[in-house]
Amino acid sequence: MQPKADKRFGEPARDKGLARLIDVARAAGVSRSTASNVFNNPDLVRPNLRQRVEAAARDLGYLGPDPKGRLLRAGKFNAIAVMPPSDWGIVDSLRNPVFNLFLRGVGEACDSIGANLVIISDGTGVDGIRNALVDGFIFGRVEHLREIEPARLRRLPFAVVDFDPGPGVGSVRADAHAGGYAAAKHLLDLGHRRFGVLSFLRQRSTARFHPAGLPRGPEAVGMPTDQEKYRGYADALAEAGIDIADVPMVQADPWDKSAASMLLDAAPRATAFLSMAVMQAMELVAEARRRGRSVPGDLSVVGYNDIPEAARFDPPITTVDGMVVEKGRVAARLVFAGGPPRHEILQPQLIIRGSTGPAPA
Repeated sequence: MQPKADKRFGEPARDKGLARLIDVARAAGVSRSTASNVFNNPDLVRPNLRQRVEAAARDLGYLGPDPKGRLLRAGKFNAIAVMPPSDWGIVDSLRNPVFNLFLRGVGEACDSIGANLVIISDGTGVDGIRNALVDGFIFGRVEHLREIEPARLRRLPFAVVDFDPGPGVGSVRADAHAGGYAAAKHLLDLGHRRFGVLSFLRQRSTARFHPAGLPRGPEAVGMPTDQEKYRGYADALAEAGIDIADVPMVQADPWDKSAASMLLDAAPRATAFLSMAVMQAMELVAEARRRGRSVPGDLSVVGYNDIPEAARFDPPITTVDGMVVEKGRVAARLVFAGGPPRHEILQPQLIIRGSTGPAPA
């Protein structure tokens, strides 16, 4: 049996659970515009009418206007998208406590204006950027300017993190060179002269050993921000007469537990280790202690970026605070503000804890 037509509206009523705004208006005996105001501009509707419309909506199971239609009419989605700083998917990105701290900074900026946060996996590629229902983008991973072209074509505001895209694109980054230099200089000042390095592999793959004395291209280190850390290490070591090319290095993603063992095997006489990820530094300390080596008595370790777990570790990890939360806040503010591109450079801070000490005699 077909639903009975309503002469006033000329449309059949719908089953409960499939009700539309016009069905609610009919059931409440009001115009469609009045029913719409109840949901969108309730202050414009008298209380008795508002209660009548709300009662009809509850009876019909009407949940409110379709948000997709409202957003399309407004041309604004009240959301910002973040692309993780790696080739990892969303799950692996959220496993990274440093990325979570970055999201916290973005989230604080979103909360301050009532906006939402969306994560776009790198696996979605150009289509993910083209189809995202957002008002702007934060790119956590950019190696070539062509990667931001889809956002530019959409004429949406965006900001780039940890990459210098030039004057035409808004960006925020920490001075990773200064952070790397401070980490290496700290160990040199403690008297260390035999080093090992853990560099960053920003994709899921097996750890890679880069022996001393062989050429190393940028791909042996990671993204541009990782390359800046490496140059900071190199400049500090060079001041002490040490060529970083003569330092054994292992490149791995932050969760690869084999990397610590590989580096300790490759640099058995090293007393100081520089890690580009604080998670790697924690695993390196744990592996050294499993081998009966004292930290910091026999060897010292400095990580990069700071997370709560690093302060609670045994011993607490000396690390560089890469200002991750602040980077998230600033990146979101750049997007929300719009206008001409701005460039913010944050200054990292060395946090000295218990994983570093004087070089053994």
